Amino acid sequence: MGGGKKEKRSQAEGAKAKDPSWNFYYCPYILRTGEECNWRCYSPKGCKVHQDSRQVACKESGCDEMTRSRYDYYDTHAKKHRSREHYHRKKQAKMASAEIPIGNLEVNENIITCH
Repeated sequence: MGGGKKEKRSQAEGAKAKDPSWNFYYCPYILRTGEECNWRCYSPKGCKVHQDSRQVACKESGCDEMTRSRYDYYDTHAKKHRSREHYHRKKQAKMASAEIPIGNLEVNENIITCH
Protein backbone atom coordinates (compact mmCIF):
# COMPACT_ATOMS: atom_id res chain seq x y z
CA MET A 1 0.00 0.00 0.00
CA GLY A 2 1.51 3.22 -1.09
CA GLY A 3 0.83 5.97 1.39
CA GLY A 4 1.44 8.71 -1.22
CA LYS A 5 -1.17 11.08 -2.60
CA LYS A 6 -2.99 10.24 -5.79
CA GLU A 7 -1.75 12.27 -8.74
CA LYS A 8 -4.21 14.54 -10.47
CA ARG A 9 -4.50 14.28 -14.21
CA SER A 10 -2.79 17.65 -14.72
CA GLN A 11 0.12 16.48 -12.60
CA ALA A 12 0.39 13.00 -14.10
CA GLU A 13 3.40 12.03 -16.11
CA GLY A 14 3.03 12.98 -19.78
CA ALA A 15 0.04 15.29 -19.21
CA LYS A 16 -0.14 18.46 -21.28
CA ALA A 17 0.79 21.62 -19.45
CA LYS A 18 -1.78 24.45 -19.49
CA ASP A 19 -1.10 27.20 -21.98
CA PRO A 20 -0.42 30.33 -19.88
CA SER A 21 -0.97 32.65 -22.85
CA TRP A 22 -4.70 31.84 -22.99
CA ASN A 23 -6.82 34.50 -21.31
CA PHE A 24 -10.53 34.84 -20.83
CA TYR A 25 -12.35 38.03 -21.67
CA TYR A 26 -15.11 39.59 -19.60
CA CYS A 27 -18.35 40.65 -21.28
CA PRO A 28 -18.53 44.48 -21.41
CA TYR A 29 -22.32 44.59 -22.01
CA ILE A 30 -24.09 47.14 -19.78
CA LEU A 31 -27.22 45.68 -18.18
CA ARG A 32 -30.40 47.69 -17.50
CA THR A 33 -29.33 47.98 -13.87
CA GLY A 34 -26.25 49.92 -14.99
CA GLU A 35 -23.82 47.12 -14.10
CA GLU A 36 -21.58 45.26 -16.54
CA CYS A 37 -22.43 41.65 -17.44
CA ASN A 38 -18.85 40.50 -16.64
CA TRP A 39 -19.37 36.86 -17.65
CA ARG A 40 -16.16 35.09 -18.62
CA CYS A 41 -16.12 34.46 -22.35
CA TYR A 42 -13.81 33.50 -25.20
CA SER A 43 -14.59 36.47 -27.44
CA PRO A 44 -13.62 40.11 -26.86
CA LYS A 45 -17.05 41.06 -28.30
CA GLY A 46 -18.83 39.65 -25.26
CA CYS A 47 -20.50 36.52 -23.96
CA LYS A 48 -22.64 34.30 -26.21
CA VAL A 49 -25.81 36.06 -25.03
CA HIS A 50 -24.65 39.62 -25.73
CA GLN A 51 -22.07 39.36 -28.55
CA ASP A 52 -24.67 39.79 -31.31
CA SER A 53 -26.57 42.65 -29.67
CA ARG A 54 -27.00 45.79 -31.72
CA GLN A 55 -24.55 48.57 -30.87
CA VAL A 56 -24.32 51.96 -32.58
CA ALA A 57 -22.62 55.28 -31.91
CA CYS A 58 -24.65 57.97 -30.13
CA LYS A 59 -26.35 60.45 -32.52
CA GLU A 60 -25.68 63.41 -30.21
CA SER A 61 -23.01 65.66 -31.69
CA GLY A 62 -19.74 65.47 -29.76
CA CYS A 63 -20.61 62.19 -28.00
CA ASP A 64 -18.45 59.18 -28.86
CA GLU A 65 -20.21 56.62 -26.63
CA MET A 66 -21.61 53.38 -28.05
CA THR A 67 -25.22 52.54 -27.23
CA ARG A 68 -27.76 49.75 -27.61
CA SER A 69 -30.75 52.04 -26.98
CA ARG A 70 -33.68 51.92 -29.38
CA TYR A 71 -33.41 55.71 -29.72
CA ASP A 72 -29.76 55.51 -30.88
CA TYR A 73 -28.80 58.02 -28.18
CA TYR A 74 -26.65 57.36 -25.12
CA ASP A 75 -28.71 57.14 -21.90
CA THR A 76 -27.92 60.69 -20.79
CA HIS A 77 -29.11 62.08 -24.16
CA ALA A 78 -32.15 59.81 -24.65
CA LYS A 79 -34.23 61.36 -21.84
CA LYS A 80 -35.96 63.88 -24.11
CA HIS A 81 -36.96 61.11 -26.54
CA ARG A 82 -38.28 58.85 -23.78
CA SER A 83 -40.32 61.66 -22.23
CA ARG A 84 -41.78 62.64 -25.64
CA GLU A 85 -42.82 59.05 -26.27
CA HIS A 86 -44.35 58.81 -22.77
CA TYR A 87 -46.32 62.04 -23.39
CA HIS A 88 -47.75 60.71 -26.67
CA ARG A 89 -48.68 57.37 -25.08
CA LYS A 90 -50.58 59.18 -22.29
CA LYS A 91 -52.27 61.48 -24.84
CA GLN A 92 -53.41 58.51 -26.96
CA ALA A 93 -54.77 56.74 -23.88
CA LYS A 94 -56.71 59.86 -22.85
CA MET A 95 -58.17 60.25 -26.35
CA ALA A 96 -59.16 56.58 -26.45
CA SER A 97 -60.94 56.81 -23.09
CA ALA A 98 -62.85 59.95 -24.20
CA GLU A 99 -64.41 58.14 -27.18
CA ILE A 100 -66.77 55.40 -26.01
CA PRO A 101 -68.53 53.48 -28.81
CA ILE A 102 -72.18 52.59 -28.00
CA GLY A 103 -73.79 50.38 -30.63
CA ASN A 104 -73.69 52.34 -33.88
CA LEU A 105 -73.29 55.66 -32.01
CA GLU A 106 -69.96 57.09 -31.06
CA VAL A 107 -70.25 59.34 -28.01
CA ASN A 108 -67.56 61.94 -27.62
CA GLU A 109 -67.31 64.38 -24.73
CA ASN A 110 -69.00 67.15 -26.70
CA ILE A 111 -70.35 65.67 -29.93
CA ILE A 112 -72.81 62.82 -30.62
CA THR A 113 -72.62 61.40 -34.14
CA CYS A 114 -74.41 58.61 -36.00
CA HIS A 115 -72.50 56.23 -38.32
